[in-house]
Amino acid sequence: MSIPLNRRNLLLGVAASGLVQPAVAAAPDFGPLVKPSWSPEGPQGAAARKGLGFGAAVPSNLLNRSAEFRTLLARDCGLLLGNNEMKMAVVLPEPGRTDFAPADSVVRFARAHGQRLRGHALVWHEALPGWVAPLLAGAGPAKAEDFLRRWAETVMGRYRGLIASWDVVNEVMAGYGPVTRADGLRPSPWLTALGPDYIDLAFRIAHEADPRAALAWNEDSLEHDFPWAEAKRTRVLKRLEAMRAKGVPIRRFGIQAHLVSDQPFDAGKFRRFLREIGQMGLGIEITELDIDDKAYPGDPKARDRAVANFARRFLDVALDEPALLDVVTWGLFDGDTWLNDHPDHRRRDGLRQRPLPFDEAMRPKPFREALIAAFRHAPDHSALRARLRGTA
Repeated sequence: MSIPLNRRNLLLGVAASGLVQPAVAAAPDFGPLVKPSWSPEGPQGAAARKGLGFGAAVPSNLLNRSAEFRTLLARDCGLLLGNNEMKMAVVLPEPGRTDFAPADSVVRFARAHGQRLRGHALVWHEALPGWVAPLLAGAGPAKAEDFLRRWAETVMGRYRGLIASWDVVNEVMAGYGPVTRADGLRPSPWLTALGPDYIDLAFRIAHEADPRAALAWNEDSLEHDFPWAEAKRTRVLKRLEAMRAKGVPIRRFGIQAHLVSDQPFDAGKFRRFLREIGQMGLGIEITELDIDDKAYPGDPKARDRAVANFARRFLDVALDEPALLDVVTWGLFDGDTWLNDHPDHRRRDGLRQRPLPFDEAMRPKPFREALIAAFRHAPDHSALRARLRGTA
């Protein structure tokens, strides 16, 4: 919508003034980082022996109401992130008002169980409050940069020193849809407001907001064997090389890994892609692993075996790469999956998807065993992984 100039200026002023917490405000107390709660026999236990991490995306409402879910997280996960809890749509629902309660609950739980944290996601074309896109459209580059800087200071500053890695930009490259730009960038309010250098700018701003966090670019649709996916992988590598050459403070690259059962996967091509990223000195994270099972039989046991087999095939390739640091599933149990709500992922037989390590009753499935087996049989690259994490 078109906003009159005076209202644009008012929105910018209100938004900027309401973003940053007062300098005199006391830092929130999230509690000490205690001894890890995870079991040595679970996925995180198996991962840790190879210098790897395992975790899951967490919805705070489920975390806060389900003791059974909290038990699973505490036992199996060494790494957590909020589903939507640190996205702008949740944190900044309207100009001048912040809501950190959902994110704070995830941070407190992780601290109380000795788990690392990922931040997700600072800059994305989605999950924006309704008032932000028109604000950016009328801001101009200088004011848009100021808004981005204040946003980073607000959310990253609140958790400074507590987040191991941050998804600074999310899904910035066009993929299976039309690619309308030579650089392959996806249309975005941030791109419109700041130009194609907004990605580099976001990393520099994020580094100022939390110098200790490992800053990541998180990207989708890179796993399967299609010509458009290979072209996207090529564009990603080219941009990563340029970012490294310019000294952009990027330390990690996130691969979402929303795998689809009826789409081809070429282990050789994916392994080469990972190797080229690793050779740039970047750590790699699998950030949103789940498996759309729509091509598999309706029988739950047969379907669960097929999902586990696909997971194992994929993980055996990913974990062979020394620069691979973490594996994160997008949810931990089947009752908490986005796939049933997305029209492109609904099964033709009407059955609910079974894409995650635990079923809807939070009982372990073969996927969980596949995770443990993949970690146990992975090559031990602990020394390099410690250097990439900065803990060596």
